[in-house]
Order: sequence, then C-alpha cells, then structure tokens
Amino acid sequence: MKPSVYSLTLVEFAKLGGLKLQLVSENDQVDIFAGAYALQRFDNGAKPNTIRVDQNAILLLYRFCKEKNINLIERIASLNPLTIGEIESLSSYCGYAQQTGDRVGANWYSARMRCAKNFIDYLWLFYEGRAARSVQHLKTARRLYEGMKAGFNLYLKSPYKGDKKDRIGLTPELQVRFISIIDPSENNQDNPWKSARVKWRNYIFLLLLMLGGNRKGETLLLKLNDFQLTGPRKYFDILKNPDVVIYPRAESPSVKTYGRQIELHDNFAALIEHYIVSVRKEFDGWQKTSYLFLSCRDGQALSVQTPNSILNELIKQYPEFAGLLTPHRLRNTFHDLLNQALDKKFKNESGLSRKIMKAPIQESAGGWAKNSSMPEHYSKGSIQATVAELQVILQERILGKNK
Repeated sequence: MKPSVYSLTLVEFAKLGGLKLQLVSENDQVDIFAGAYALQRFDNGAKPNTIRVDQNAILLLYRFCKEKNINLIERIASLNPLTIGEIESLSSYCGYAQQTGDRVGANWYSARMRCAKNFIDYLWLFYEGRAARSVQHLKTARRLYEGMKAGFNLYLKSPYKGDKKDRIGLTPELQVRFISIIDPSENNQDNPWKSARVKWRNYIFLLLLMLGGNRKGETLLLKLNDFQLTGPRKYFDILKNPDVVIYPRAESPSVKTYGRQIELHDNFAALIEHYIVSVRKEFDGWQKTSYLFLSCRDGQALSVQTPNSILNELIKQYPEFAGLLTPHRLRNTFHDLLNQALDKKFKNESGLSRKIMKAPIQESAGGWAKNSSMPEHYSKGSIQATVAELQVILQERILGKNK
C-alpha cells in the first residue's frame, strides 16, 4: 500500500465565482474531511485567509498523526478521542517549524492548536450520533470528549514563548545594489522585468516597502485617493479599518498595524505621480478600479502572492539576494535606516534619553502600539552595522599601534 503523503492542493470552485482554496490532500487527492470542513467554514462566512490557516493546521495535524501512527478518522469514528499525552505531544509538535526546526511564534502556535481542536470537534460532531451504540456508550464517549477538550484548553491557555527573532534588513551594500537593479530606466540592463509598465509598477511598489516602511498587505490595499501628491505637504494614508474592503481576489490582504500617514519627499512624490498619470493607464481596465497596483493579466488589483513572486524573479537572476530578500525584509530595511537616522539626530543625548526620544517615532512609523517592543527587534540590523564598524576601527587602531 502506498504510504500517505500529505500536502496542500489549490482547488478552484467554478460555481462559487472562481473561488480558489488550498485544501489538504493525501497523495494528490483532496481529503474529503478537510475539504468538507473548508466549505462549511466558507459557508459560515470565513474568509479565504482564515480557511488557509485552518488547512495549514489540519495538514500539520495529519502529519503529526502519521508520525505517531494515529489513525485520526478511525479514532474519532469509534468515539475514541485523543489522550492528554497525545495532546501534549501535538502541542510540542505545533511549537516548531517543520522545515527549519526553529520555534514558531506564539500566535502561530495558538492558531495551530486552536484550528486542530476545532477540526477534531467538527469530526466528533459528525460521528457522535452515528457511532454511539447505546445511550450509555454515548454518555461515556461524551465524558471522554470533554476530557479531550479540557486537554486542548489547558495547552491553549498555558504560557507559550516562541523565539522572538530580530528583524534584519538588507546590508548597505545590498541596498545600493537592490536600488540599482530595480531602477526602471530604459538603459538599465540589470532590471529583471520585461515591459516598462511592469518595471515602473514594481519599482514604486518596492520603494514603498523600503522607504515607507509599509507591510505587503498595506501596500496592496493602497488606492489612488490615499495619496496627496501636490501642495506643500505630500503624503499617503494607510487605513487600519476601511469601511468596506472589496478585494477582487480570493485571498484579501490585511492591515496588521495601526493606520498612519507617511510623508513623501518631493522626488518620491514625483515618481509616484508619474506612475499614476503616465504608466498605470497602460494596464488594461485601469479605469475600473482605484487600486494603485494592477495586474498585467486582468487589470485587477495584484494578488497577495504577487509581491513575493516579483522578488523571487529578481533573486533567480541575482542569487546574492537568496535568503535575504522578501517584502518584509524591505520593511526591516526601512527600520534600520530610520534607526540610523534617529541615532544621528539624537547623537548628543545620553543613551537612555536617546532611546526614550526615539521610541514614539519608531512606534508611529511602524504602526505599533505605545511601549511596543517591536522597535528593538526591527533595529537589529543597524545596531549590528554599528558594532561591525566599531570593531573594524578598534582592530585598525590596535594593529596600527603594534605595527
């Protein structure tokens, strides 16, 4: 018998308006239980993003059960729930990234455990009335089921601390190289994209990440009326909770930070204005939407996956960026540059005063809450650069004296 290999398969539902969902599959065949659960969730109003998280958690649950030789469906169909020991083992399994072995963040851990519990609840309710042989059997099974729920709740409520990794942006050398590569000028042979309109679209999009500190989702959701590009003050708005978000893709971007206004230098504003006035009109159907960045394929707003695909295309041609370039790395780069600028601005202040004065600026620029710890993690790259510079100076001085 062929061993089970679990993965995610993209499935398009033509009768649901072309809805595309990634569903758990076993040996390239969609798992009927995971598929049915996804459709029930969609019917109850869950967004495709939420269903994607569900399916990833179910995939992890299936792989765990395979590793532990647990036949999950058979167990639930016989009203034999997971034991507290198995739940403890699953909790440990959910705490690590499968590919790297690194500890995952607390939010990811919680989502994995919560989605696994909800899926098992769904299976249990499906089988409970069908499998009970008697009223007494049903009562016994229900008691065991409540014990399993208590076990999940115990681990969901227990404090979990994943590795809080520092965010590091591009080095100064790679920053210069990156800007030179994405330059949309006609004579730039290094640019990896073909048409002039795509070069300009990608250029403005990536600059907003690197020089505006935007998240990917925030940038995808930008509309024309979010920009003020004339007058003495030029800026654009990132809205935390717009009144209505009608995104023309199965998966919608989200704004994970607070709304804010981002100032624009005259030169940057002029580049964005050129893209809007002269380049954006070259995309088919540009009049039908107010989203800033459009797809060449259908003229609609870009998909959530497109920014990563854009950078992957660049990395393929320039492997020195492999493992170092993602949309979020460009946001990290912005915060490195911001931290360096603030250190220069407050260079005459004491260390503590400088930190206190920098904090509200960094929090506002990142869209973080007051007293957030995120600025410390996002400025790691600039701190490392300063340390490296001082190390070289120290070595030069000591070796120079010895010489």
